Amino acid sequence: MRNISRQAVADLRHRYAPLLPTTPDSNASEALSAQLDMLNHVMARETPATCNNYLRNGPDAISAPGHDFLADLDRIGAALFRAFGAAKRSGLPAAVPGDQDWSLVADVFTKIGGTSAEMEAISNANQDFPGLCPAMARFYEAALLLHGEPGWHIKTALLRAIVEN
Repeated sequence: MRNISRQAVADLRHRYAPLLPTTPDSNASEALSAQLDMLNHVMARETPATCNNYLRNGPDAISAPGHDFLADLDRIGAALFRAFGAAKRSGLPAAVPGDQDWSLVADVFTKIGGTSAEMEAISNANQDFPGLCPAMARFYEAALLLHGEPGWHIKTALLRAIVEN
């Protein structure tokens, strides 16, 4: 039953993913923050290889999820569905990050300790990079620290990529 439920939620996430570029910044921040919390949870409890696999395959990468993991999943789901609903009501134009937005988030990433090797691993989705999970967590943090329209563009793009994968 749990797999049927999970598949139904995944189907809904994929169907509504195209709405994410119009979700307000506050909803995008809440949903990305939930993703960051989950990633930190996975990094604290799993091996780096399992965490990298989590980035690629989502919750299915965790073989024996505990209650706290499931609670984090529920928080992510609730935040995403609030973001979908807010997007449907927002009337905002789609946020599409440009090169300048990506440059700004890269600058924040570097200021909070990110390296060029980590940035390259993120941009290439290099699953073999041993520090991919901490690098992604830092990148989510950088996106959350980037305010204004550039931050909104980056957060919605990251959420859409997460939801579609």
